[in-house]
Amino acid sequence: MAYMCADSGNLMAIAQQVIQQQQQQHQQQQRHHHLLPPPMPSAQPPPPHAQIPGSLPYAAASAAWPHAEHFFSDVFGASAADAVFSDLAASADFDSDGWMESLIGEAPVFQDSDLDRLIFTTPPPPVPPPADAIAAAAAQAENARASLPPVATATQAACSSPSASDDSCSAPILQSLLACSRAAAANSGLAAAELAKVRAAATHSGDPAERVAFYFSDALARRLGPAPPATASDPRLASDELTLCYKTLNDACPYSKFAHLTANQAILEATGAATKIHIVDFGVVQGIQWAALLQALATRPEGKPSRVRISGVPSPYLGPHPAASLAATSVRLRDFAQLLGVDFEFVPLLRAPAHELDGSDFSVEPDEVVAVNFMLQLYHLLGDSDEPVRRVLRLAKSLSPAVVTLGEYEVSLNRAGFVDRFANALSYYRSVFESLDVAMARDSEERVTMERCMFGERIRRAVGPGEGAERTGRMAGSGEWQALMEWCGFEPVRLSNYAMSQADLLLWNYDSKYKYSLVELQPAFLSLAWEKRPLLTVSAWR
Repeated sequence: MAYMCADSGNLMAIAQQVIQQQQQQHQQQQRHHHLLPPPMPSAQPPPPHAQIPGSLPYAAASAAWPHAEHFFSDVFGASAADAVFSDLAASADFDSDGWMESLIGEAPVFQDSDLDRLIFTTPPPPVPPPADAIAAAAAQAENARASLPPVATATQAACSSPSASDDSCSAPILQSLLACSRAAAANSGLAAAELAKVRAAATHSGDPAERVAFYFSDALARRLGPAPPATASDPRLASDELTLCYKTLNDACPYSKFAHLTANQAILEATGAATKIHIVDFGVVQGIQWAALLQALATRPEGKPSRVRISGVPSPYLGPHPAASLAATSVRLRDFAQLLGVDFEFVPLLRAPAHELDGSDFSVEPDEVVAVNFMLQLYHLLGDSDEPVRRVLRLAKSLSPAVVTLGEYEVSLNRAGFVDRFANALSYYRSVFESLDVAMARDSEERVTMERCMFGERIRRAVGPGEGAERTGRMAGSGEWQALMEWCGFEPVRLSNYAMSQADLLLWNYDSKYKYSLVELQPAFLSLAWEKRPLLTVSAWR
């Protein structure tokens, strides 16, 4: 069945229409078998400029997932030590919130609240319409775009590194922290004395400046003094805590939803009406992103592809033994694809780390259209040398992909010296903590736990403990990624108006939508920003 609506570029309206039709079919079957009363009339799909509905479940989501071991990774990058396996409780619905609740030993309560499960679509096939239809469609699109918040341009965007005009670190406690970082580079004794004053004023339960100062002062103290002794922890408790943290962040902020939504749209448009699609995912974990894309491919106007294959290179978060986790991912995606009637294959690549693979490992067939996905993964390969990153990018290029999608954090923490790196990280995480402060109460225990487990650890890795190979908390801004991508022979592809409209609509689902914005960075990067400060950037390349 083809699912269409008046505005075929509006994914929210299409999703609502598909959902309603699926629900009506399901209710008809129930009435047939159980003599249920007739349903109440359903609402019409929202107009293109409407607020995103709070619940957009997958159509045909009645699978029973088998028990398997896996974990949920943090979109902002939990440490490898936190990546432990847990049992996945069997469920009767495809719902990532339910998965996370089942991971912490509770009975699965499935509430359709994850916008990762959006149904995507491509524009209609390029059949030349009448001139008056073109004019009407253009006017309708312009009116819809005019009702959305404006997308900032590169000249309006804050850069990855703080400057003299950047007031994100203007709070006195943060200015004191910056002074401590400068002193640490020259006189560790003086820095320690000044740092003690900052630590006395910082708190994990205060305002955003006080909270970010709490974690940065702790990281700086670890750099200046002996490392605290390691403490043993219960792996199950660590897994439960990380799972709750991921859910807390995903409910509060649109970061991961923006990244997956935007990358999926770029892949969907680049693969067009291809009958055989091969996705190479560098950094696969549970594959939730791909379940959404499979849904889109199953409902595209051109018809379902004859086969979809995913080659999954395991994420570093899965640790040294990822086979069991990827086997569970394979089963979930395969079962979901079967519900959709899509011929699907998942191939885990376990032979070697990403930078040691070669083209023969992927077995690309001549009639396959290839898409390569790097979602918050390439920064793991950053170091004093760019060669590991370049090797993986050259490998991706050898596969002749129709598109390469890249998602990375928008902050320069790789080549910068300690003082600049400290300032960059402080500015970046101040904005992150501001976004959390608007979404969550100051006395929220969930917020405290999430900031400690996720961001406290990441801040420690960015600030210290040392330099060179000792430093693992490296990230790069869009300018650095552009240089690497172009050096390896890629050119940027501007994200479509469909992709940007979706991201606009996504932000309207958050109470703090007026502080979130989209920022276009040259040449073709789209960033999710907080108060114009880019935090997470997605781009497409060919």
